[in-house]
Amino acid sequence: MKAPTAALPRLLRFMLAQFCNGAVLGLILAEAVLWWDIMGLHQLIVGADQGATLTAAFFAYAAMLFGTLAMNVAVMNLGERD
Repeated sequence: MKAPTAALPRLLRFMLAQFCNGAVLGLILAEAVLWWDIMGLHQLIVGADQGATLTAAFFAYAAMLFGTLAMNVAVMNLGERD
């Protein structure tokens, strides 16, 4: 017998999926910025005393920024039917 589960509403699942897609994109872009040392950011973080904290904050900010952006764009495009 299957246990009853509280299913998320359809719109909430949609928004969560779009947020996760954007967050993954943000993490990939943040990694690319550090990998290719764009604007010397990698060297700046490596040379800092709190490099791990800075790296975690950088990745968290990128994930939140791009996740929120992707979710908002997807929600705003819901009403468009061509």
